[in-house]
Amino acid sequence: MKKLFSVLMVLALSISLLAVTAGAAPIEKVTIGTTSVIEVADSSEYAYEMLSSGVSAMPLVCQDTTGGYHPLLATYETQDAQTWVYTIVEGMHWCDGEKVTAEDILFTLEYDDAHGSANLIDQTDSEGKTTAAKYSGYELSEDGMSISLTLAKANVRELSNMTSFRVVPKHILEGKDEPTSDDLRIGCGPYMFDSFNKDAGTISFVVNPHYPTAPNVDTIVYQLFSNEDTMYMALQMGDIDFTWNYSMGVPATYQDILAASENVTLESVSAANEPAVLAFNNAKGPFADENLRKAVSYALDYEAFKTYFGSAFAEIPNTGFVPTSTIGFKETDKLTTDTEKAAEYMAAAGYTEKNADGFYVDAQGNVASFALTVNAGKTAHVGYAELVKTQLEQFGIQVTLDALDGDSYNAKTSNKFSENNITMEAAIYGYTVAGMGMMNGLGSIYVSGNHPVQGGCQVFDEEFQGILSEMSAAANVEEYTAAAGKLQDFYAQHTPLLALYWDNMVHAHAARFENITIDYTFGINNVNNWFTISEK
Repeated sequence: MKKLFSVLMVLALSISLLAVTAGAAPIEKVTIGTTSVIEVADSSEYAYEMLSSGVSAMPLVCQDTTGGYHPLLATYETQDAQTWVYTIVEGMHWCDGEKVTAEDILFTLEYDDAHGSANLIDQTDSEGKTTAAKYSGYELSEDGMSISLTLAKANVRELSNMTSFRVVPKHILEGKDEPTSDDLRIGCGPYMFDSFNKDAGTISFVVNPHYPTAPNVDTIVYQLFSNEDTMYMALQMGDIDFTWNYSMGVPATYQDILAASENVTLESVSAANEPAVLAFNNAKGPFADENLRKAVSYALDYEAFKTYFGSAFAEIPNTGFVPTSTIGFKETDKLTTDTEKAAEYMAAAGYTEKNADGFYVDAQGNVASFALTVNAGKTAHVGYAELVKTQLEQFGIQVTLDALDGDSYNAKTSNKFSENNITMEAAIYGYTVAGMGMMNGLGSIYVSGNHPVQGGCQVFDEEFQGILSEMSAAANVEEYTAAAGKLQDFYAQHTPLLALYWDNMVHAHAARFENITIDYTFGINNVNNWFTISEK
């Protein structure tokens, strides 16, 4: 059978990415501003792990902004989309000088299994719910540099998962129940951890002398900011060179200001994330009634969300939910504002009259209302929630804002933190590129109530689960695309969630830099960028 991916081709693509600006004058330092909250600066923290993925904790592969995949730590090949062979790129070493091998990949899968993942072994939670292992088997090559991983089911999109799979060092972590922060900072990327100054809010990385090729920048410093206003002011003033937050671009509220600055350049790329999502609990509460979900969908003014929160590239989403850059995208109708249709769906749900306050009531006088959960620590999300409340109350649905700290929000809106007891009625989310592409893709991990980590929409519908099975069983891109189309039709028909607007991802950097490389998953903070970047 013809191979889906050619090792020679992907190697050539990888080399071309790293050779764009060969011979460019070295840059002494790049300072990147971020509002990520980091307390200890090691891989036990999600925010640090995402940040370090651009410099030291290198994923196996990367995806460019056209959707193409390229090797980073490993090349790859498959014949049937079920068995994938990953081979460590020649010359890769950990920053302590030890050679990276395929045994590190195997150890990482086992290490993650020991901490609750289901890679090579099934996992059963406290409620007896079992998550089947992702892989049915593996085999290491004789030289220890390649590993063959066989999925339980074929997955033509497996490489999308590998864009965020970071290998940990077996020789450092094996046998350690309580690794130190230094242990959790060992990487194999072009840079290695240098220092963390919590008081100054800086994390520094220097060149890894064991990396096979020297990057164009000597030192990368991340400057932690407590708010966006201060960060973007620092960029305008030239105190920092880049801004970055994982799976987030520059908010539209800052884009015009930055665009007017001669010191700043904006880069815009097509995005596959969902910056603003209104998700419903489909299993219990008021939105178990599809009529109410439909009523909300027609009562909202999407033009306002696009105008108030989007960039110049923003657009009104489709009923099929997923952005146009998604693999398997199918054209569905645009979301529309139609208060007459919204009223018809309210009547179908039993709300035919309004009270003196202008809210719909049922035959017993109960007000149509719900609680909207939002992470209070995310300013933009609070803005989305407030506009949802304003618009729906003008229409006649009462909304109570349930603004929570991050931990309380996660406990109420995801399976991971609430032991499969999601209690929100509706919530504001932002879905990352990686999350949108995980498992079956198209944001399905956020919709399926069976997902052990996310599952916020609590959809257990047999039709939906059947479509996921079709996507999982797809043996080629054509089969996957057909199943993906069915999923988008399901989203359009049943409205388990809504995208409030679509937008491009806009990144900002100091104008003196050029030859910037943007990564589909990690944006402007990515390994390849440090090999192409140059100063004008």
